[in-house]
This record gives sequence, structure tokens and C-alpha cells, in this order.
Amino acid sequence: MTEQKQSVKVKPPKFVPREQWDGYEMKPWLKQDQKKVTVMFNFLERRKSYYLAAYFHRKKINFIDMGDHVKEDVTYGKLYGNRMECNPMYFTSGSMIRNLLKIEKETGLSKAEISKRYIFLCGGGQCGPCRYGMYPQEYLKVANEAGFEDFRVLIFSSDLGKVPDSENHAFKFDLPFRINLGIAMILADLMHAAECALRAYAVDRKEAEEALDKADKMIRKAFESRFYLWALPRVLKKIGRMFAAIPRRDEQLPLIYVTGEFFANLAHNDGNYHLRRFITDEGCEVIPGSFTQRALYDNWRRTVEAHRGIKYASDPEEIKFWQKSLKKQRSSTKVITWFYNKYCEALQPASFRARTELMDLAELAELARKHYHPEIFGGEGNLEIGEAIHLAQEDAVDGFISSKPFGCMPSSGVSDGVQAKVLAMFPELNFLSIETSGDNDVSILSRVSMLLLKAKQRHAQKRENAAQPMEAEVGAVPAAAPVADGKQGEQYA
Repeated sequence: MTEQKQSVKVKPPKFVPREQWDGYEMKPWLKQDQKKVTVMFNFLERRKSYYLAAYFHRKKINFIDMGDHVKEDVTYGKLYGNRMECNPMYFTSGSMIRNLLKIEKETGLSKAEISKRYIFLCGGGQCGPCRYGMYPQEYLKVANEAGFEDFRVLIFSSDLGKVPDSENHAFKFDLPFRINLGIAMILADLMHAAECALRAYAVDRKEAEEALDKADKMIRKAFESRFYLWALPRVLKKIGRMFAAIPRRDEQLPLIYVTGEFFANLAHNDGNYHLRRFITDEGCEVIPGSFTQRALYDNWRRTVEAHRGIKYASDPEEIKFWQKSLKKQRSSTKVITWFYNKYCEALQPASFRARTELMDLAELAELARKHYHPEIFGGEGNLEIGEAIHLAQEDAVDGFISSKPFGCMPSSGVSDGVQAKVLAMFPELNFLSIETSGDNDVSILSRVSMLLLKAKQRHAQKRENAAQPMEAEVGAVPAAAPVADGKQGEQYA
């Protein structure tokens, strides 16, 4: 019996790669084109972008503050981006495309001309655990898919757009920019803390909102001054007195703590369903989200890395590399904490019951060590576990919410995995894990409402117990050790 060979027709692929693809190429933004280009940016949430715009104003750089993220952004991000990305990427890239299309419609410029005249500036986008550092290329991919070929993107933590001759580059992530960025983030944190306090306790919420809007404008004007280092403390003192004069209700509301992934925790807009505003509108107080705390965690993490690198270095050159990194993290931490403490001293947040305490990162790491090793870096690392144990041990809050993006690997491993052990240790912790996706807000906020109902019941029980001879402290968050000495990470190391 003979085998009959059958001929199989195979259709060749339309595209056969000839060499390894190294990503989209991007032309640098050079000095000779500085006046011809407009910088587009938004950083996480409205206030941070609004304050940072003062830097571009002083430097006389053309800019567009794209403002807050809106639901429409995630639609554009999904339309032009890859599948199954987290909603921070969809919101950020979608915001970029939405504004580029808006510019095209309003100016009548072609997409090619817009690509020459505009550039997108953002932070982050280099999250290793999620996409192995491919997010910087994703911005370019989204822009090209939308027809804006050769569009340029500048990202703090990426090499995109950098040229060997850095002196000829139109925009540098130099020390003055980084200081201004840090100040903008700190100011936004303090005003966010003020909003959380005033929104919860002000007798007339409209009066509080008008005061907050006025404070934003006062800060922006002071920050635009060449003498902002002296102007900002003075204006913060005035704002503090203005906030303290707003009539407040003399009561203690149920206290809620929100943590989780960077964007899902700190967006304060459609990116996380305006979560903290929703909580205060439902009759609870929420502890503010702190970008400053998160920045200090990054410094703490790199400090621990540097100590380990020095200990196990294979040669003197490697030791020098890690010593340089250690010095950089120490300096950065000192600068951040100096400005934060100085502005808190000027604002006097305690006078209007705002919560601005920073937690001790080394203490949180030790609390989490048995359940999540402090040197497993990625996302928020050990923070959520340490925070949960700290607050549960002190019985400090009535509700604890972990907010993360859909499909976020680091956050899911913590809030859906390790937290199960923490809850077994502290079953009284009123815990809720939510996944933000840019939509489905009715379902998510209904689950939050259930947690808030339990928090109110728990708070009422505390008050009833306090009325008895046992003097139980109700509703107060223990003052966490403030970061004041610039040595985060040293204790653990």
C-alpha cells in the first residue's frame, strides 16, 4: 500500500518581519523648535496639572493643561490601544487622543502638522510587572493608530525622546523641573486633604467649595511668581485662616481609609469614580490620598535596593553606582519632606481638621514582612498590607477600601490574595476590594455603599460603647510618625 502525498496549499502571511522590531522611533524636541511646539499634559488629577502649569507659565513654554480625566477618555484608549490593558493606561492615552482630535477639529490643522506642533508630557508608564516596561511605546502606538504619525511623547521614567546631545534638547527633566513638580504634587495633596475635611464637616458645603476654588486660584497665582518659594508659604497661611473660619459641624463621622494602586487610589476623578467625594457625600469622612506618601515610598524602595546593591556588589564600580543612587534617594527624600513640613506648618491643617500625617514606611514594611516581603517591588509593594495591619491593630477606621484597576497584577496579588490572610487575622476589619475599569460605576459604588452602611453601624456601636464607663477612644486616627528626617528606608536597611 503506497502512501499518497497530499499537497497542502498554505496562504502566506501578509506581513513577514525581516528583523527584530525595536519599537516606534521618535524624533527629539530640539531647542530651535522650542517656540514652535506646545506641551500637552495632565498629571493624575486636575489640581496637580493646574498647579504645575505655573512652571510652564514662568518658563514661557507654550502649554495645554488637559485637565481631569473623563469617562470618554477610556473609550478612546480602548479604541486605539491594545486589548486587556489597565484603565490608567486607557484613561491617559485616551485623554491624549481626545485632546489631539479636539485640536484637529478646532484648528483645522492636519494630523501631520499637529504631530510637529504638539508634544505629550506625562509621568510613569514604565510599570514593569504589568507590561514589562512597554507602556511608553503604547503611547506612540495609540497616536500612530489614530493617524498622528511621528507624534512625540516625553515620559519622566523613560528614554523616549532623549538625545545624546542633551544640551540641544528643548525640554529637560532637570532639578528645577523636578522641584516644581514635587511642589505641585505637595500643594495638590494639601488642598485635597482640605477638601476631604471641609466636604465632610462644613455646615454649608457650597461655601466650602467656593473657598476651595478661591484657594486654588490663590496658589496658582503665587506659584506663577518668580519668587514662589517665598510667596507660597504666605498664601498658604491666608488659606489656612480662611478654611478655619468656615463653620463646621461638631461631630465625628465614620472614618474610611482608601488605598490601592497609584491611579485608582489618587485620580479623584472619573478614573476612580470620584471615590472620596462619593464617600463624603454619603455621610462619612475619608482619609485623603497622598501622592507625597507614594513618592516617598518610591524613594524608600530605591534606598533599600541601594543598600542591598552595595552589600552584594561584585566590584568597586558597582559599589559606586549604588552609592550614587543612595545619595540621590536621601537627597530627594529630604527635599520632599522639607517642603511638605514647611507647607503644612504654613497651612495649619489641624485648624480645620484636615488629616495630613504621613506614615512611617519602615514601620509599615516590618508589619507586612511576614505576609509580603518588603523587597518584592512592583506597584505599591507592601504598602496596602502594612496599612491594613496598622489600622486594624489600632482599630482606627470604620472601613478599609482597596481600589485597583481591572487586571492590575501587583494589586490583585495583594488585595485579592494576601489580604485574605490579613482578614483572617483581623476579621473585624471592614474591608472591600474594588476593580476600577472606567465604567460600571453603578455596580462599584453600590458595593461601596454597602461598606459605608457597615461602617456607620460600626461607628454607632463605638459611640454606644464610649458612652459606658469604659473610656474607649472613638474615630481617631493615631498620629503616624511624620516623615521629618529624610531617612526613609534606613531603618529597614
